[in-house]
Amino acid sequence: MVKGSSKSSASSATRKKHARKAAGGKDGPPADVSNLPKDKKPKGKDRGKNKEPPRKKAYVPPAKPQPVQQDPIDALGLAQRLPPDLLVVLRGLSKKDTVTKTKALEELRVGWIDRVRLLSDNDDQDADAYARLDALSLSLPIWVHHAPALFLHPSRRLRVLALTVHAEILRAEPLRTQILFHLREVASAEQVECILGSWCMAARDAERQVALVAQRSWDTHILLPVVPAPPSPVPTDEPNGSADRLVLDDTQMAALLAFAQRALLDPLALHAYLNPVQVPVDIVVPRIVRGRPVPPPVAAQMRKAEDENGASARARGGESEEESEADRKARLRIGALGALQWVLDACAQRRKLPENLLEILSDTRLWSSLCHEQTCPFAEGESFGYGQPGVRSYAWALLLALLENWPDETAGLVPLLSVAVLRTSFAEPSVQVRGAMWRPWLKFLKEFPRAWEIDAAFEIPKATESDSDEEDHDSDTEDNLKQLPAAPVVQSGRSPGFVDFLQFLELGCGGLPLQGYPAVLAFLHSIPSSILLHSDSDTPASPFFSSFWAAIDGRALSALDRAAKSAAFLRALLECTAFVARRVRGSRDGTGNSMYDDDAAEALVRTQYARVLEESTSRRLRVEEGVAGELIAKSMVTLNEIDPGLFDAAWDTSLPGTKALLASTDAQHVHLLFSFLKAFRTVFTNNSHPLSVADSLFQWVVEGILTQSRNALRSPSQDEGAQRTLGVLLGMIDTFGDSLLVGFEHAEALDEMILEHSSKILSISPKLLTTYLSRRDDQAVTLKLWRSLLESLPTQPVYAVLPPLLDATEQGALPGHLKPAQQEFDRSISAIFADAMASVNADALPLLLRVVRCSGYFVAEKSFDGLFQQVIVTFGEVLSRILQGDDDEDPVKLAVLIDVIAACLESRPERALHEDLALSLLPDVFALAFLLSKALPAAVFPVAQKTWASWLERAPVGLQKQLGAAISVRLQDAIVHTSILVSPLDILRAATDGGVDRLLGGLDELLPTKRSLNDMLCNLRLDPATASLAILDPLIPPQSSFETAEGPDCESDQQGLGAYARGVTALLYTYADNRGLARANLWALRHFLALATYAEELLAVPSLPNPAFSRTAPENVLWDITAKAQQLTAYLLMTAAADDNWRVDAITSLLNGRRANSLDGLASFTVELIEHAQDEDDGLHARIVHAVLRHVLRDATRDEADQWMLLARKLEKTSLALSLAIVTCVTQLGSEPTRLDRYRNELAAGILGIPPSKANTDGLLLLRRLVATAPDPESEVVFLPQPRAVNFVKACQGWVSSDEDIDEDVESEITNVFFHLVPILQNVSGSHWEFIFDVIENNLENTSFEDDTTLTTLWRTIRLIQIIQDQVLYNKALRADWKQRETTVLSLLRDIVASEPRSVPASTPRAVCREAALSIVQNLPSSLMDHTTLPKMSHLLFDPSTSVQKMAYELLREAAHKRTEHLVIEAGVDTESIVRSSLPLELISLLQQTLDIVDIEEDPSQRTFGALLGWMITLDLYTNASMKVKSGYSEHLQEVELVTNHLIPLVFNLLQLYGGVGKAVKLDAWSIDQFYIELYEPGHPLSIRLLAAHVYYRALLTIPSLVRSWLVDCKDKNLSTSVTTYTATHFSPVIIDTELAHLKSPEGLEELNAENLTVKVASAVNEVTASYNVDEHQLELTLKIPSDWPLQRVTVKDSKRIGVTESRWRGWLLGVQQIVWSQNGRIVDAISLFKKNVALHFEGQTECAICYSIISLSDGSLPRKPCKTCKNRFHASCLYKWFNTSHSSSCPLCRSEFM
Repeated sequence: MVKGSSKSSASSATRKKHARKAAGGKDGPPADVSNLPKDKKPKGKDRGKNKEPPRKKAYVPPAKPQPVQQDPIDALGLAQRLPPDLLVVLRGLSKKDTVTKTKALEELRVGWIDRVRLLSDNDDQDADAYARLDALSLSLPIWVHHAPALFLHPSRRLRVLALTVHAEILRAEPLRTQILFHLREVASAEQVECILGSWCMAARDAERQVALVAQRSWDTHILLPVVPAPPSPVPTDEPNGSADRLVLDDTQMAALLAFAQRALLDPLALHAYLNPVQVPVDIVVPRIVRGRPVPPPVAAQMRKAEDENGASARARGGESEEESEADRKARLRIGALGALQWVLDACAQRRKLPENLLEILSDTRLWSSLCHEQTCPFAEGESFGYGQPGVRSYAWALLLALLENWPDETAGLVPLLSVAVLRTSFAEPSVQVRGAMWRPWLKFLKEFPRAWEIDAAFEIPKATESDSDEEDHDSDTEDNLKQLPAAPVVQSGRSPGFVDFLQFLELGCGGLPLQGYPAVLAFLHSIPSSILLHSDSDTPASPFFSSFWAAIDGRALSALDRAAKSAAFLRALLECTAFVARRVRGSRDGTGNSMYDDDAAEALVRTQYARVLEESTSRRLRVEEGVAGELIAKSMVTLNEIDPGLFDAAWDTSLPGTKALLASTDAQHVHLLFSFLKAFRTVFTNNSHPLSVADSLFQWVVEGILTQSRNALRSPSQDEGAQRTLGVLLGMIDTFGDSLLVGFEHAEALDEMILEHSSKILSISPKLLTTYLSRRDDQAVTLKLWRSLLESLPTQPVYAVLPPLLDATEQGALPGHLKPAQQEFDRSISAIFADAMASVNADALPLLLRVVRCSGYFVAEKSFDGLFQQVIVTFGEVLSRILQGDDDEDPVKLAVLIDVIAACLESRPERALHEDLALSLLPDVFALAFLLSKALPAAVFPVAQKTWASWLERAPVGLQKQLGAAISVRLQDAIVHTSILVSPLDILRAATDGGVDRLLGGLDELLPTKRSLNDMLCNLRLDPATASLAILDPLIPPQSSFETAEGPDCESDQQGLGAYARGVTALLYTYADNRGLARANLWALRHFLALATYAEELLAVPSLPNPAFSRTAPENVLWDITAKAQQLTAYLLMTAAADDNWRVDAITSLLNGRRANSLDGLASFTVELIEHAQDEDDGLHARIVHAVLRHVLRDATRDEADQWMLLARKLEKTSLALSLAIVTCVTQLGSEPTRLDRYRNELAAGILGIPPSKANTDGLLLLRRLVATAPDPESEVVFLPQPRAVNFVKACQGWVSSDEDIDEDVESEITNVFFHLVPILQNVSGSHWEFIFDVIENNLENTSFEDDTTLTTLWRTIRLIQIIQDQVLYNKALRADWKQRETTVLSLLRDIVASEPRSVPASTPRAVCREAALSIVQNLPSSLMDHTTLPKMSHLLFDPSTSVQKMAYELLREAAHKRTEHLVIEAGVDTESIVRSSLPLELISLLQQTLDIVDIEEDPSQRTFGALLGWMITLDLYTNASMKVKSGYSEHLQEVELVTNHLIPLVFNLLQLYGGVGKAVKLDAWSIDQFYIELYEPGHPLSIRLLAAHVYYRALLTIPSLVRSWLVDCKDKNLSTSVTTYTATHFSPVIIDTELAHLKSPEGLEELNAENLTVKVASAVNEVTASYNVDEHQLELTLKIPSDWPLQRVTVKDSKRIGVTESRWRGWLLGVQQIVWSQNGRIVDAISLFKKNVALHFEGQTECAICYSIISLSDGSLPRKPCKTCKNRFHASCLYKWFNTSHSSSCPLCRSEFM
């Protein structure tokens, strides 16, 4: 109890006893107390009589609070003597906050103790450390004061930290000496008790980490004296210790035990003592109001602040560290029990216990720690172990320490411990406690067997009757729970512990049978016969055995590991049966019980063994048969040793049931019989009575089984009875094989029966034959039987009978001498092989492989060789056809064949090392393992790879090299063979993976040779595919000089690579990985560039045939080849040259006509390349030379360039293409050599000498040469002088104006030259400009995007227009000339762009040309763009080029504005509703194209992008449109169901909404209200998804009614919910913000500008309020925007209505709602309508009688159509709609005809 409590913790009887002693002294109780009769309390009816009057209420003053323990800082005045930093730390130890205490301990350890502990004795330089040491020495009383509370703090981390600090203090020698001295001499008894007790308890803490830290310091510094000595008041040197250790004397030991006792009996009081509550004192005098004190506000606020601070401190400390009262009591009690255990262990060496320890151990409350129940059965009050397994475990550990160290003292506690142990152990539910319980439990019962009798005699004294007043207890009643009977008194009833023991057995040893059953016999040894053998029936110990079997009846063992549990049960039962039988026989004369006669033991044995056999047979006792038989046999041996009569009783009881097992149809019963027999014959000793009776039973069983088997085999039927009979015979042979077949009299009869009926046995029970063959040791008999079986297999169901034979073979059960005679098994294995190849039977292949692996038993050597050869031949044929791409061949056959080959090599590994076999088989195995695996995914490749690797490990080096050469020949052919499934790269990887490159010394042996590639290149087409490629490459000749490529594709592989492409690709990727090999083979660079040129052509014009690739070649493959070739070209041409002189050598050699053989390296390659180009003179080699010279001449000097120009002039007559390539390269170099300028002027002057008749020949050639010399327009080089340029134009004008027919190629080249002349002629006026403009117009009239032959001319014309437009910006004269012809030229170009193309294939030149045209057209003057532009150019949105699509969108957006502007004007002047505002049919047709969005990444045509751009244009049409035009657009979209059938599926597919919101595109990080089309990335999937989100946003903003209509009609509820949630999350907030921002924008304010109108926007609640002032009164309405708008309608609320009728007001509200909801209007439009209605109403205007609005919702007009009869006015649009829907022309009100 806490000191100061108003009530004592002692019982009422104890208080009375002390009162008597105080009154009478030591002589005895006073007479006036003892002689007074005890007043009895009235009972029953008398309870209410003579009732005393109630007591008067009296004021009872509250108990005074416990005095606060002063901190030594204040008590000793240390605050002024300690350093401030240390004082702050020590003050933190007294705080309640766990975090503050933790920080204080950490600072104390790191900042103070660690610094002092590392201080050495001879170090006098660290003055700060010595100062810290002095401060710590001074503060040690403070640490001693706080340490107990810290050691036992609820926080585990804080306990560890505090104990660590304590250990560090003790490790520092000056501090250790002082603190131990303080404990010995200075500290009070209370401090010593607290510090030693808490320290010792912490050393036994439940947390292992805490205990380890504390125990290490405790064991190091705490000792017990070896020889006990009485405490001396005079301090002396301890003989058993030193100043570094504390030797506990009796006083300190008593203090330690007292602290442990307090922790054990009342842990909460101890905790409260160590952590006293700090009671705050309020010094403010409270006010008295109506007789009651009222705290002042300041005090109340202070308490509130303190409560908040306390709550925050608890939050910082972590509520997770707060422990419950139960956990706190358990933790402290665990420590107390551990401390008591330490005392018992430590005092064992001294052989003397402290005086008060036995008193503590004699307290029943201590041992209530063993009890798991809430009410302890042997002590008063709640048990200490209730709900705390840890407390119970430590209590058992305490008992073990007591038993092992103090057996004599334990004997005095036996009366108490007997009851405590027996009444708690058997009912213990915790597995953890049971683990700690077994050893002390069994040890106690073994050493004190009379505990059972003590438990039987024990009774708790009955408590006297009491009510709520404790003073009514009998004064003579003492707390006698410690006074138990010293001698047993046997009662008529059974021991409660024994009852618990029986219940323990009924529950299967409390749920732990594997641990409990082995200990049952030990329990029985300790139980007296009077308790154990007590029975109410004729059978001794019947309650015990009934409880034992109750575990089986109650299925207590039916859980995991049932067999082991049942075996433990059976072993314990049989042992207990023998034990009880022995005890019955031994105590027959001593019990005095007449029912235990001579047959009592035999009856007990018969009963138990009968039950064992019954339960084993019924399988309720699930013990393995062999284990059960062995246990029963051993128990029978034990019974025979006790008394042969007991054995006979057990045997006679078991024999009938055992024989009955043979006749059972249950196979388990027969197996149980065999197990029993085997165990009997094994366990029973030779020449013994038990063995003789067991042999008799065995003979009887064997004869019966043989007789039944003969009868079953002779029967013509094969029913279940025969199978069961043979199964019994199999079980007998399997169980008794050696003893049955060797030297047994029935062995020959068994041989004859099996040989005679082997075929039938094979079909019924193959296992019988294999078992017989494995057990029979007669080779002649077994070999004859085996060959007979092989001969009979063709007539048997082989898939049923063969697996058991193979099982036995694989398991090694069959003897090795079993071999076939000749070819007995050939027919069977051939049939199995055929089934496996045809995939007829799924079991065929596994069975075939097993036969091959075990072929020594089944197949003769000759037959095996034939089978192997057949498999090899078939394997090669099938593999060849599959590699050739034969679709009729089934790849499954390869799996069968390679598995068979692997099995054959596994069975006969030496065959693979034969040269002929290896060279014929292993190349095919390599092809399957590494080649075919690159093309076909299958599971056969690992088998082939394993076979190949296994062969490489065992094959000799010579054979490996032969095989490598053979494989290399195959791989060389495969690389250039187009019918092979495998790509050339995969072939090279296969060679590397398979190790062939190591066998050959590198991959270069597999690559195509220079000669073979040269021959293949010469046989290919060397001209370009089309003349339109001149747009991309200036070296492409005119159309007239070659024919456009036509015809079928070249022969190619599955990737679209032809033979030449396959060979060069192999070279390219090999040399890209091995740059050194590439430098050594520069000749390959020519082929790399050739292949790259072919790849670029195919990428540019994929619709035309290509000599190196088919049109199906993937783009990524072509791009990769191009990039690799360019990278390797740049590398080789920059690094292969040793110095810069090689260019001089090369050009010198070329000019002198020397061959390349005389040069080295790059010079030789360059000369050889130019020689090839000179010989061929084709476009391909010219482009290759240009590509090479572009790198070679990059840093060439002007003189070197002049030499190359000399070479070009030399070659211009014999090799035109090569000459043009060299000139173009020198021109692009920019060094402007002299010969180039001279050559350029010669060509310009030479045109004057060419008559028109030769313009198509010599003139065309001159123009091409002149263009080749034209410098870059951005350079400073002057192309031609102005006079020469003017003359050149005039000469061209003369050609064109002549009567000669000038070819289009000539006009195209003239246009190309004009592009370079425009900057020169810009300041020269004259007729030449008229001629240039004429050429432009003529070209535009004769060209189109559909005709590939005119694309080059069109592109050159567009370039000419572009440069003219650039020049007129700064040239006034030229601008004037251009203005005269601009409209005509741009109109022609616009018409070309607007013309809808036919189905033309994709083409890069066409896309480049269209982009150039659009760059001009998108800046057309307003006069050239009208409302028809949009429908004419809508097709551009679906152009194959993404760039064209982007430019087309910018153009069409302006066109859309033009169309909307036109329709708004038309609708405004249309009074008869004749004009219909509809979308362009061309755009509608494009949007109606169904898009199957399966994979966005695989949409090469960019149709998805075009469709989204089309919707962007459609929504752009709504911009600045009137309500009438908007309604027309929306009606058109609704009629064609464009939104429902096309927009919604497209957008939701892209946003992945059909998979649910969880799988939809995440838009949180993106701004959906903006999208920049020019930044769209076609290769990025996210880009198209974000564009779809933007389109959906614009649709919700522009046509929300159509989206809502789809949502209402949606039948998929999940999709509807997903769309609503997704829209409300990502789109609605943005749209709401947009609408509200539009209201505040200048446009919105201008539209709503009115003198009497006020608009208020509440963005926080999404509300808009419009107020109209009329004569100081307001008409007000409010629009509430929902959170998922626009999917849900806006709520219109009429806040104020004055001066307007109800019907008219409702009409206005309806109109406002319709504008927003169904007319796709915005909030501004709705408020504007409200404003106009109110204004016109008060101006006298009447509303339309149809829509009840003054302003028309569709076109904003007034009601101007009156009815001549009723005089009501209507809107024209409302009347038109009324006439169409009612199918009449009558007035809606009076029904008269409108005239």
